[in-house]
Amino acid sequence: MAHTRTDQSARRRHRPAAWSRALTAASALLLVAGLASGCAGADTTLDGSVGQGPGEIVVGAGDDAESRILAEIYAGALRSTGAPVTTDGGLGDRTAYLGQLDAGSVTLVPEFTGRLLRYYDPGSTETEQDDVFEALSKALPQGLSISDFAAAEDRSALAVTPQASEQLGLTTLDDLVPACGTSTAVLAPAFEADVLAGLTGCAFAQTTRVADDAAAVGELAVPAPAGGAVVAGVTTASPDVADADLVLLSDDEHVFTAQNVVPLFRIGTLSEAQLKALNVVAGELTTADLADMIGQVRGGADSADVARVWLDAHL
Repeated sequence: MAHTRTDQSARRRHRPAAWSRALTAASALLLVAGLASGCAGADTTLDGSVGQGPGEIVVGAGDDAESRILAEIYAGALRSTGAPVTTDGGLGDRTAYLGQLDAGSVTLVPEFTGRLLRYYDPGSTETEQDDVFEALSKALPQGLSISDFAAAEDRSALAVTPQASEQLGLTTLDDLVPACGTSTAVLAPAFEADVLAGLTGCAFAQTTRVADDAAAVGELAVPAPAGGAVVAGVTTASPDVADADLVLLSDDEHVFTAQNVVPLFRIGTLSEAQLKALNVVAGELTTADLADMIGQVRGGADSADVARVWLDAHL
């Protein structure tokens, strides 16, 4: 287990200056736009039609456990300010729930920085978390904004067993490059496979797609090719990864795109106190927390109940 856990709190205390500058700029834009919206009166959708009434907050969610949990966490944080908040889950895929945000049916949806950036700007090449955050702030359509991103992430990663790590000296992606030609990669659906080309000099002997992270982790038990390893392409918030004894190869060159949890919302719908509540979530939520909660919900627990336990402990 020690191989899959990192000290997320240290990352929160030592975020780079670039992140601070990006957040300051985004906050300033949000404040100006929020004041303008307040002066204008009725809230409108991105196409100019009238949306929700003042004070009504609806947090939307997609179909997966990740989205539903994060929606309940953001909703709980907003309720802590005294605001009336409801959640609207099961809204479908990213295109569907962003459409609901556009239409004014929901106020806020949880997202991941890198996936949202690629949605709005498919040609973007940023991968490091501060660069992704800044690029996303610029790429958002008029009328939408984001606030602080969390240390919690669901970034792509390559994982090996502790035995393979020790035998081949694998702790980073660079360490893997000499062994790629004799290694097998087993990739889960959410893994950012198209970015593997950015791992210069790494061409796996065989690459296979599997149904999910659990299947990818299971394939690590298969005997490795001579002189190589079986490598699983997974994502960091997967409970199957968190519960396994694995070594996640560190991505010092930011080959894989940052995927930090972030709230996306309509400008002019949230007060200063509500924005501060969202930032409290950003400062507290870790990848380990998220993986644990996803595992509970996939195991049958109610997402609202799981989120409430986390909120009681952190807010």
